[in-house]
This record gives sequence, C-alpha cells and structure tokens, in this order.
Amino acid sequence: MLKGKKQMQGLSVAMLSLSIVLAGCSSNSNQASGTTTPSSNPSSSVKPTQSELPPYQIDWYIIGSGPQADNELVEAEINKITQPAINATVKMHIISFGDYDSKMTASLATGEKVDLMFTSNGNMNYNTMVGKGAFVDLTDKLDKLAPDAKKLLSEGFLQASAIKGRNYTLAAYKEKGSWLGIIASKNLMDKYKIDISQIKSIEDMEPALKIIKENEPSITPLLATALLSRAPNYNNREFWNVSPIQSLFMKKDGSAYALELDEPAYMSTLKTMNKYYKAGYIPADAPVKKINNDDKAKSAFMLTQLKPYVDVQVGNSLGIPMVYQNFGKPITTTNDLVGSMMAIPTNSKNPDRVLMFYNMMYANEKLINLVGRGIEGKHYVKKGEKRIDYAPDTDNGKKSGYKPNTTWAYGNQFQTYLMPGEPDDIWAQFKKFNDESEIVPDLGFNFDSSTLTSEVAAIKNAESEFRPILETGSVDPEVYVPKFKEKLKAAGIDKVLQEMNKQYESWKASGKK
Repeated sequence: MLKGKKQMQGLSVAMLSLSIVLAGCSSNSNQASGTTTPSSNPSSSVKPTQSELPPYQIDWYIIGSGPQADNELVEAEINKITQPAINATVKMHIISFGDYDSKMTASLATGEKVDLMFTSNGNMNYNTMVGKGAFVDLTDKLDKLAPDAKKLLSEGFLQASAIKGRNYTLAAYKEKGSWLGIIASKNLMDKYKIDISQIKSIEDMEPALKIIKENEPSITPLLATALLSRAPNYNNREFWNVSPIQSLFMKKDGSAYALELDEPAYMSTLKTMNKYYKAGYIPADAPVKKINNDDKAKSAFMLTQLKPYVDVQVGNSLGIPMVYQNFGKPITTTNDLVGSMMAIPTNSKNPDRVLMFYNMMYANEKLINLVGRGIEGKHYVKKGEKRIDYAPDTDNGKKSGYKPNTTWAYGNQFQTYLMPGEPDDIWAQFKKFNDESEIVPDLGFNFDSSTLTSEVAAIKNAESEFRPILETGSVDPEVYVPKFKEKLKAAGIDKVLQEMNKQYESWKASGKK
C-alpha cells in the first residue's frame, strides 16, 4: 500500500492522468481520437493513433453484490474515457459472491468470451487456474502496457503473486496485512452492553451469542456460512494460508507445511462451532446458505478479515453502524497480498488491449470512481475534493441503482473517494497498520501443483464435501474429522504435502525469501 500521505501526494499528479505508454512515451487520456496508444503487439515499434486500433469490447467479470440496475449508465460514462484512449468499450458483469465461482467455471469451460476476471487465493483460485493454463502470462507486457500498475504493485504485490517468477495477475493496490476477528452490529452491542473489546477468540463469544439468541429472534447471532466461516483459521492465524490445498498450512516456526487436521487446535475450534450450531446461534442451513447484504445486516456477529476502519466501510455498505474486534496483531501473508486480483483469461481475444484498459484502473481517478462509486450527481454527491456521500434520493445508498460494494477488488484503492465516517488520515492509519504487521516466513511462496492435478482435484472434492459442514459446526467433528482425513489420504494428500515441502525447501534455498 502507499507509504502514508506524503507518498500519496508525491504520486497524485501521475495518478490523476491516464498513462498509456509505448516505448517509454506516455499520452494523456483526455486527448481526442488522435491519442497515441501502444500497439496491440507489444513488440512493435510503431506508434498507432487511437483510430488505427480496431474497436474492441472488454467483457469484465467482477465479484460483488450482483447485477446493478444502472450498470449500463455507468458503462456509458466509463466508455467516454476508454474509447477515446484505446478504442475499447467495457461491459461489466457483476456476479454475486455466492454464484461467482460456479458462473466463472462454467463460462471458461464453454469458451464464453471473458476478457478480465476477478481471482484470488479463494474465489477462482489463481494458483489452480494458472496450473490449468487458464490465465495469460503478463510478465513481459507490464513495462509497456501496464507501467502504472507495475510501479505500484512492485511494493510486494507482484512478488507475492508470482508463480515460478512469472506474473499472471494484478492485485488491487490496498492494505498489505490483515487482522482476523469479528465484526458486529453496533446497535446490538450498545443495546445489550456487550463489550466487544473483551472478545479475543471464538470461545469468548458464547455469552454474547446467548444474549442475542434469547432476546432477538429475528437476528442471526453468528452468520457463519461455508463462504464466511473457515472458523479454525480465526483462532489460529497460521492456518490461514495461500496454498491451493486448504488443509495444508505453514507451521508457526516456518519450518514446513503440515496437515491441518492433525492439529489439536483445529479440532478444538470445530467442537466450539458444533456447540454453537446445536444452540441455534448459527443458521441451520449454514453449509449451503448463499448470503446477501440483508443477511449480514440481520446478524449480530460475523467472522472476517479486518483492517483499520473496516467498520465504517462495512457499515456504509449495510446501512447500519458496525464495530470490530481483532484476535491478535496484524500479519502480512501471501494471502493478504493476493486476496483481490484480476487476470486475463487465455480465451480473451485481445489480451493486450485488456491490459491497457486495466492499467487505467491504477492511474485514472475518474475511471476507478466510476467503476467503484457510480455517477456523480446520480449515485453520489461530492462533499469535498476527495469526499462523497450518497445522493439524497438514494436513502443512504439503499435505493441506489449502483452499489456494487467492491472498491477493494480492483485497481488503485487509494484513489477511491472517501465515504462518510472515513477519516481524512485513513492512508496514514494504513501505513501504521502495515508497519505493525508481522511478515510470515513463506511470504511469496506459491506451490506449483501442475504435476499433481488429479490429486489436487480429488483433495478439493473432499474439502468441498467436509469443510462446509465441519467449519459451520453443522456436524460432530469427532465423527466427521476422521472421515475427512480418510478421504484426504485416499485422494493423495500425503503425496501433495511431500511435494509442497520439497518446493518450499527449494524456494528457501534459492534466496527468494
């Protein structure tokens, strides 16, 4: 992330203008159709004008709160920027969180045109996708076609997401670390005088959950679902890893990877979740529940990753005040740097043009705020140079025709306008947060599973079967953990673990730490 306000100011002039670079020369995005742009062939020395580039529509698939009523209106404004600059228009496909993986898996499998898509260590796992040859290698294109992105992401993001030294993704430029903990409804905490600062673990939540269950029948005490939970990771930060195999984690001492199911702490948290499930604190359909903002707004607690002022941001998206509590100090993992990225699938018809567009999302303030906030005067109103509020007729955003809630997912987050409650010094606070984060020993290590595709597929099938029911507390872990472990063994997890540790040792020896 940016190193405080001073550096933000130093970069502001460059970031406010669109940089389209060819052979080290840049042009302004505000020029007319004669704007010079890079050739669609990055090795070409020719400097074509905008009119020499054939028209192209970029189909961009974004994870978010689902289709937006005013999507086409926002696209029209976006295209007023992109078309004069690179003769490209943008079609945004905003897919809901619960449907994203299934939709994208089907789209890619059928050869549907997908030019740019969200990927991370979770949704459409980038490591797995690269192993399948699904993403374009961007490494040799960045200097010419995405110089603004490369400059910002060289602060650790490119290193963390690299696979065998090659870059297939571009991360959102934002905070570098995270806490793990809980976020909660401030109204409910105040109403029942619950001191959230005293909650240091999932076990500590029990008295508060009991109060909510007994007094608020329309409220979900703990919104733990298959997509939101992974509960053992919150009590045990080392379980939070970037491996394509969720069941393998890096030991605290950084010596090697191990099987999560063998850890007593993993079983202990599962037992707590099962206890909460039986008490009715967790939704009965938690393993299969697809949640939306209404579900979140009608819950008392959620387990989540945290950052400074996350309560303000989540509160703005839900329309209710929130508070949060972290379990321990922040830690910077590969996970934290690859949690929000974009990739260009290999079935894109013009990867270079797509990359040219996405570079704009790191350099053009107007563009990123159109994508993230919508249209000024319709979806928001300016309250200052960098500060906005919801437009008056949108009922604090609840009736807005454009509210995807995903500014964290793309481009340069530090150019997004500040919402109500976000302090003017928020980036300085992030600087302090980053400075306090502890870097894990395997930062930047990415496991290459390309020679173990059948084993990884079988393991992921086992994880899909057992993790949702175990980590939401829906079944007795004493009964189901042995079954889960047996299935993992049959799938070849020991072979995968051996190869992972072999690669990890090689990575350490190469001095890439």
